[in-house]
Amino acid sequence: MHWVNGQPCHEFATADRGLQFGDGCFTTGHVYRGVLLDRDAHILRLQDTCQRLAIEQVDWTGLAQTLEQACWHSTSEQALKVIITRGQGGRGYSPQGCISPTVIVSLHPFPTHYREWQQEGVKLATTPIQLGASPLLAGLKHLNRLEQVLLKRSLIDTSADDLVVTDVFGHLVETTASNLFWRSGHVVYTPSLDNAGVAGLMREKIMAVIDGLPDYQCQTVSLGESALWQAEEVFISNTLMKVVPVNAINQTDYHTHTLTQVLQQRLNAC
Repeated sequence: MHWVNGQPCHEFATADRGLQFGDGCFTTGHVYRGVLLDRDAHILRLQDTCQRLAIEQVDWTGLAQTLEQACWHSTSEQALKVIITRGQGGRGYSPQGCISPTVIVSLHPFPTHYREWQQEGVKLATTPIQLGASPLLAGLKHLNRLEQVLLKRSLIDTSADDLVVTDVFGHLVETTASNLFWRSGHVVYTPSLDNAGVAGLMREKIMAVIDGLPDYQCQTVSLGESALWQAEEVFISNTLMKVVPVNAINQTDYHTHTLTQVLQQRLNAC
């Protein structure tokens, strides 16, 4: 089901800047038994992103009501997506005259293969496709995702489940649709997102949990792929998959998932 500005709808204006320029942002949430998990965190993320993109006059009260309506219509477990665009108006790239943002809420089937990934782990591969450096947009879940589309297209030609992606400086960033972590000893590393990548909500939760564990610490770093070949343990995360162990990257195998299992126990429960 889809709601546009609070109304059930399947139509979308071709003049909307989300379609014309990717002028907007989105978040994807996990609906379980009629509840949007981490609802407030998703709204705060959207508010922060809209502020950084200077998208004003979003009806946040209306969005909250639409989220309640969507959850009421959901089955036992679904994925929920919220898209906010700058709306219609403006000449060319100029946003002048855009005063009515478009808010789209939609429900989708839950990707059940994530359950298998949690239990069985995944295989990753590296790729020559790199993410461009864009400090103004780094960390945001904006609508300009052509790099990820190209990455997903290249993934089809491999036997891997996902790709490890670097930026133009050769620094690790993420996978095509999840954040990346690796452990060496009692230190857990995750890439800095100062130049590219998405700062996932699950990434933040994982970092907080690790910092609360005895003997472990989490660090954000700017390192190349070679850091992964020295790691003892690697895992990936996003809001829907939560925490997934990595069994191999290219020809390097990872047989230890000790911390991953601890994080799964703490974070996977709905």
